[in-house]
Amino acid sequence: MNFRKNRRGQIRTIEAFFASLLIFATLALIPSQGGVEQTHYNTLSSVGTQVLVALDSDGMLSNLIEDSDWNALRNCVQSMLPVSLWFNFTVFDKNMSILNDVTVSNGGSVSEEIVAVNYVCAASSGNYAVYVVRLQLAEAS
Repeated sequence: MNFRKNRRGQIRTIEAFFASLLIFATLALIPSQGGVEQTHYNTLSSVGTQVLVALDSDGMLSNLIEDSDWNALRNCVQSMLPVSLWFNFTVFDKNMSILNDVTVSNGGSVSEEIVAVNYVCAASSGNYAVYVVRLQLAEAS
């Protein structure tokens, strides 16, 4: 009979169990801190995305691709990137065939880590063409 009347011990045990579950759930949901490599990857990726969006904001990117003006495209990308970054720019059509017959790059040696940013660009002219643009970036060594 005393066992049924004294429920305080049972409630404390259940309370401790739920408290430990809450602590473990909180620790599991805290994101792990990314290393220097992940931060470096995110930086290069965001720089590449910003360059492509800025070039495409007024239709300039699709115009340069349609005109096959690879030198002007190289100059535009090169002027928007820091000097310490190597880049390679490749344009694909909807069938993933390479359109630029000239290498659009600033040359030079690069580090071992290369980040590729893919971007879909639609033509601004009357004909509907879709291009997939790949901008590869790396730290120049």
